[in-house]
Amino acid sequence: MDKDWPLVTIITPVYNRADLVDKTIRSVLDQDYPNIEYILLDDGSNDNSWDVLHKYQGRVILEKHENIGEARTVNKGFSLAKGEIVGVVNSDDPLLPEAVKKIVQCFRSHHETIVVYPDWEKIDEKGRVFEKVRTPDYNYEYILRTFHCVPGPGAFFRKSVIDKLAGRDARFKYVSDFDFWLRAGLTGTFTRLPEVLATFRVHTGSASVNSLGDRMSKEHIDLAKKIYDLPDFPESLKKLKNETFSSAYFLAWWMSGNRVSFKGIKYLLISFFYHPKRYFLLFENRAVRLTKRVAKKIWFSINRKSA
Repeated sequence: MDKDWPLVTIITPVYNRADLVDKTIRSVLDQDYPNIEYILLDDGSNDNSWDVLHKYQGRVILEKHENIGEARTVNKGFSLAKGEIVGVVNSDDPLLPEAVKKIVQCFRSHHETIVVYPDWEKIDEKGRVFEKVRTPDYNYEYILRTFHCVPGPGAFFRKSVIDKLAGRDARFKYVSDFDFWLRAGLTGTFTRLPEVLATFRVHTGSASVNSLGDRMSKEHIDLAKKIYDLPDFPESLKKLKNETFSSAYFLAWWMSGNRVSFKGIKYLLISFFYHPKRYFLLFENRAVRLTKRVAKKIWFSINRKSA
């Protein structure tokens, strides 16, 4: 084994994914990278996920525990990780070929970088690609303004990040990964790798599909409050607070499940009052686009008649 290739730890938390996890496991084990530590953690599944995982005994690190939730399961994986570079690969989101090698090469070319994240594909239950997602270049101010998590599937980070952050915040059920990236962004440089190297599966059983509701909404608001309350949060970024909270409350409205309910409308109104300018600009831009379309139709109409 080439000693120049650093050990990479990949962690996959598994909960009731017997139908999909096998493809994810094989996508990791089939990587052409020579130095991978693969940790599979069954979070108290009540289907036959453990039977699927157990087939790989001897090739991976296997552990099973009672159901404690994804954040705590990932943190357990962090505590077991020995790799210099670490990534969390969800049980239903296979990696694409050469992903690990190319990500490690990116780390080696960018010594100051603590996180590398690629572009990725959206796939359906049968693994068919229906959208390619080109991630934006990392900009912490943009993330705060939009409250949008830029690193997604296929993101890897140096193990030193875990030591600084003490892992994910297990108080969050749905946004513990976003919280992790927000806090990590205050400690070092992120680098986008502009290649499609990972997948995100959209299906009826995924947390992203089933998570719309009050708790998901509330977690976005609570996360915004937590970030600005951090004792080491930079003064230079506090100017963005109103934009952040406007975006967080807008997301809360969008994810509320019932956007015309009293609570949903309240979220939208709070979003407006935090940053009215964003809404005026939105309406202004739409009005400009509409005016251009109308003018274009009139111009074509006039030219047709003159011809």
